[in-house]
Amino acid sequence: MKKLIRSMHFFMGVLVLCAMAKGAAKIGVAPDTTASAIAIVNLDQQIVQAGSESGVEELLLVRSRYLGDYEALDRASRLSEGRFATVRDLLRRAHTRSAVHRFSDAMADLAAAEQMGADPKDILLSRASNLVATGHASEVIPALEKYEGQNPGYASRGALATAYAAVGRLDDADRLYAAALNDLDTTLPFPYAWIYFARGLMWSEQSDKLERAEAMYRQALAYVPEFVPANVNLAELEAARGDAAPAIEHLEHALHSNDEPEALALLGVLYRHTGRKAEGEHDILLARQRYELLLAGYPLAFADHAAEYYLGPGADPERAWTLARQNLTNRETDRAVALAIKAAEATGRYNEACQLLRNHGPYVSLYLRNLERTIPR
Repeated sequence: MKKLIRSMHFFMGVLVLCAMAKGAAKIGVAPDTTASAIAIVNLDQQIVQAGSESGVEELLLVRSRYLGDYEALDRASRLSEGRFATVRDLLRRAHTRSAVHRFSDAMADLAAAEQMGADPKDILLSRASNLVATGHASEVIPALEKYEGQNPGYASRGALATAYAAVGRLDDADRLYAAALNDLDTTLPFPYAWIYFARGLMWSEQSDKLERAEAMYRQALAYVPEFVPANVNLAELEAARGDAAPAIEHLEHALHSNDEPEALALLGVLYRHTGRKAEGEHDILLARQRYELLLAGYPLAFADHAAEYYLGPGADPERAWTLARQNLTNRETDRAVALAIKAAEATGRYNEACQLLRNHGPYVSLYLRNLERTIPR
């Protein structure tokens, strides 16, 4: 789970859990926050207490995003699908549909909620999430800039930063992410971890500043050591420079309580490279089984991750090409284009690869280069 879509979706999720007021947070200086283990226990207690009541979906999505808990994702999705009577129901369903990459359905819910009198702020932030996710960040940036100017704070700055990152305005995005940290005044560790994760994701996938990305991932893990995507992304950077031991440690930590297929695939490759061939083959096969199970339930949500797997240790380029095209049809981001180009090349479809490259901006080349690093082999 390391794609740019996470940035906006993490942002929307942590809004449920944090207050928005003044505080201070700089890299390397952690304000007093609740220990993550305690915060997770409290989150789980809230989920139990909420039962199947409306609103539990947001708590379940937070658990899914940070801990790789796809059972929580499935439960949130199932609960929200049957609730659409009120504005709040529609907004929550739009959020869960976005989380599984059903972007057109989510936008339909937002349109319905808007007709029913939803708060324009809620509509703007949710619609921005979907536009960023589908490669249309530039369309919503003017509205987000206006909103941030009128309502400066964690919510407005986090949303605008994510949109800036999507169009390559990395320095502007990083400045706003840092400002969003300064707007936080909460003992919960989740929103702090998210901001640092989003910054790490941006620098690792859209630039060559990998040391900066690594520092951001480490800061995210200082707040929430259990943060599965941060552990996986940090392990990718470590593995790419040949530091197998710490990468394995981070991946094993990420897999402590789940079978996250992305972590399994990279761990399997690292096991093979370090002489643990039987363990490596086992984890690579388990990653395949997990991906196919997840694709059966949520094909759009996992098409990109699975395509990378099949381009790498899954060793099925045709399957990767099918999944990459499905992902590109659903969201035409630079990263989705780059993935489709890699899959086209892997299957000998050089005309398609050249056409995709010609039809999209030069920014795609950055993602192409970084895909070489992130696809485990």
